[in-house]
Amino acid sequence: MVEIQLHSFANHEFRQNNSHRADSSDIRQSEETPLLHTFPRETSPEENNWTSLTVSLLLVILISGIIIGVYLLIIQSDSENVLPPVEMPLQFVSRLQWDTLRKRPVLSSSSFRAKSVVAVQTDSILCWATESCFDLLQHMQENDTSNNTMAYNFLISSNGQTYESLGWHVPSPMFPKYSNSSLVFGFIGNFTDMAPSSYQIDGAEKLLAVSVSQQYLEPNYVLVGRKTKERPVYLFSILKKFPQWDEDNSD
Repeated sequence: MVEIQLHSFANHEFRQNNSHRADSSDIRQSEETPLLHTFPRETSPEENNWTSLTVSLLLVILISGIIIGVYLLIIQSDSENVLPPVEMPLQFVSRLQWDTLRKRPVLSSSSFRAKSVVAVQTDSILCWATESCFDLLQHMQENDTSNNTMAYNFLISSNGQTYESLGWHVPSPMFPKYSNSSLVFGFIGNFTDMAPSSYQIDGAEKLLAVSVSQQYLEPNYVLVGRKTKERPVYLFSILKKFPQWDEDNSD
């Protein structure tokens, strides 16, 4: 009986010793190679190339999407906020630039704010260039009977330039009925058989706008067409389209 118990005890001790040695061996092995399981596996060059290609493709798609989005926003913004066309300013030539006789009109001592504009033709040839307009105006001035001052407030050439004569501060004596309340615009040329150029009409519109904005002309002014030697049929046919046109007082 005692022998059996000793044999069982010996077997139990043997199993415990074997188990302890195995655990110790595992612990030593894990301590000797603690980092082997943390390193990633090596990849082949082919796998690296595919990874780079995939990342590059995703970046291209992302950048393309951003560009398309920005472009669509710009298109939408432009369609909702369309800017008006930029207009060229008034092409103004002062009398000092073309008047070689230096016949500067005497300024009025009283304030002058026109209530109407009288449109006439100069019954002369056309002029399209600054130099030729200078020559024409000087010739007209030399043959003028009103002390070489010319009774126009402004003259408008075929290229749209505005030439100052009496200016904004001196009433024109050309039409006594309107002498104290009007500006006289002379359209350079003869328009009984031909229409004025679009530049000439555009120059007149800009001159009217500037006259109102600078308070030389009443905002509710009227536009009257008068003849000098001949009736400028084609000029008046265009000016009739202006909302300020006064048919009853025009020739």
